[in-house]
Amino acid sequence: MKFYYKMPLSLKKLNKIRILAFDMDDTLLDAHGKLSEANKAAIMRAMEKGYHVVIATGRVLAALPKDVLAVEGVQYAVTSNGARITDMHTGKILFENLITPEAVDAVDPYLHDEDVMLEIFFDDAVYAQEKDLARLAYFGRTSEKSQEYVLTTRKPVDDILALLEANKDRMENINLITANDEKRLRWLAELKKVPGITACSSTPNNIEIGGLHVSKADALEELADYLGTGIESVMAFGDSSNDEQMVVRAGIGVAMGNSVPELLERADYITLTNEDDGVAYALENLLGI
Repeated sequence: MKFYYKMPLSLKKLNKIRILAFDMDDTLLDAHGKLSEANKAAIMRAMEKGYHVVIATGRVLAALPKDVLAVEGVQYAVTSNGARITDMHTGKILFENLITPEAVDAVDPYLHDEDVMLEIFFDDAVYAQEKDLARLAYFGRTSEKSQEYVLTTRKPVDDILALLEANKDRMENINLITANDEKRLRWLAELKKVPGITACSSTPNNIEIGGLHVSKADALEELADYLGTGIESVMAFGDSSNDEQMVVRAGIGVAMGNSVPELLERADYITLTNEDDGVAYALENLLGI
């Protein structure tokens, strides 16, 4: 698939772009979860030209790859699907939108199924039941890449529900993981109707639960205001359903060639896949970087 734009592109619109926001997995990173040299060089050139480079991910800050954290100049991170914005140079939390304790109670009926793995995100860390981490394939995490990622970023605990109860006023995100696609789709539809939360999916086997109006788009709007611009100054890159709002609401939304169909439909532009350095390709073709 070649890069192309789906509507006329004006120089005025391009000149408004000051912020480049990148989803991580299957967007900025390759299939092995690594930052390619081409993408690294492209975002470094962008920063040299004065663009703000922002990581916009479902991960917590502590789970960002070392090769991304090592890129000097990447200052801002939108994490947990928009629940938090952190200035990585100072460690200051610029914005936070947590799940309320009442909303945690509202989703409690979905947290006790033995066929569903529960992960909880708070204080920039992720916790999971130790016995579930020993049977990741059962929950649909079958690839070596996904298993390695989970085992190196999740903290094992004996009683995940007790930990949740003790910290339910600090929840950034709650993830439900299952290989049962019928159950996942049914639960996702039901959870989208639960007051006080935002429910979405970023992989074929998960449901991600955040606070009310939590999204990468809302967080980027907050960050753009903080930087003295607006959402129209953002060029956003993504591949999954949880990227849809930011790609649609950004000044320019770019879908990777490997994106889910709904993102390909709604993006302004489609670039090459993450395996073909689609980020670098788009920055060169759109912004001359």
